[in-house]
Order: sequence, then C-alpha cells, then structure tokens
Amino acid sequence: MFFIKTFFTTILIIVGFATVQAQITQINLEQVQGDFTTESVDLSEGDYQFNISNNNVGKDVGFVLVPAGKYDQTDHIKAAYVTEVAGNNKTSQTGVVNLTPGTYEYFCPMNPTPKHTLTVHPNVQTIRLNQVEGKFIEDDIKVRAGQVQFEVANVDIDREVGFVLVPQGQYDQSNHIKSAYVTSPVAKDKSSRTGIVDLEPGVYEYFCPLNPTPKYTLTVVE
Repeated sequence: MFFIKTFFTTILIIVGFATVQAQITQINLEQVQGDFTTESVDLSEGDYQFNISNNNVGKDVGFVLVPAGKYDQTDHIKAAYVTEVAGNNKTSQTGVVNLTPGTYEYFCPMNPTPKHTLTVHPNVQTIRLNQVEGKFIEDDIKVRAGQVQFEVANVDIDREVGFVLVPQGQYDQSNHIKSAYVTSPVAKDKSSRTGIVDLEPGVYEYFCPLNPTPKYTLTVVE
C-alpha cells in the first residue's frame, strides 16, 4: 500500500472540479503503549480534525496539542481535545482545529507519551484533486516550483483511494515521490493530504493505483 504515517493556494492553472462537501482534512494518529507511532507531522495551514486510535494500549487515551514549549493546561488548544477518550482498540475524533504557520507539539497525558513536533509551514501551495470512479477530475495542472501539498478527495467511490506522484515516465515504485503519498487511505466522500513535497521545475505524472486511474500531467514552472 502506498501510504506513510505522518500531512496558500497559488495555482497558475487549475481546472474546475466537483466538490465533495466542504472538506476538513483528517489526520490519523495511532497510539501504542507509551508513544505515538507518528513522531512528527508536517502540514500547510488550514482546518484539520485528528483521529486518535488506541492500538492495544490497555487503557483510555487522549490527545493534547499545544504551541511548542507551552504545556500548561491553559495553553492546550481546546478544539484539539478528543470528543471522548479513545478506549482500548477504539478511535476518537477531535474537534476542528484551524492551524496557522508555526511549531506545535502533541502528546497524550493519559498514556503517557513523549511530546512530538507538528509543523505548519507557510507559503505552501495546496493542490486539491478529486477522484471519481476510474479517474481524476483535474488534468494538466501547472504549479510554481516550491513546496506543495496535495489534498485528495474521494468522490462517491465505494473503496479507499490513494495518490502517487512520479517524474514523468518513471513508474517503478522506487521512483515514487514518497512525501506525496497520502497520510491515510481516502475513504468514500472523505479527503486526505499528502506530505509536503518540494517540487523542482519539470514534468511529473500523478495517478491512483487503487482506483485505478490513467496517468495525468503536472508541470512545475519557475
């Protein structure tokens, strides 16, 4: 499976697309006994919801997000609390958190876990792509060189979808740009973001091997 654990729009050309209801990007974080399995997260600014999974910790777990270095309870970002504690082998969701550029830390005081870094990067181009059955709606996209994050939406497909980005014509898995994998499989009528990808000028192709889709062109210009 092509996924990794981890997640200012300036598009020169973007074709119109159908919209999956207003999207809040989902970030999946898993806790094992005494730690998170994801030790750092990179995001562009925007609205997020965190899904906190308890993988056989043996007791309830929670989630705390704070500006880096500020650990008093008054500094907790209250919207990032889970709506209810996640019981053993259960998952719980936070509220919707609006994240602006800066450095944050996340941890669980109930597990308890170390503190891990979440970085929200400025000046990241967010490219939104929509998959319907057997294809992407968008094609022949042009973006500026620099940091890019893709948000991939699953529009009414009854299975999970993903995203692969490669230099043009280089389709072997070894050529996949790993930071462009979505942070979690994209379920029906949901969306997920990739990591942040540093793209140099050139021609790339993107596709989904799970849908599966044709290969589409993405051109990066100076």
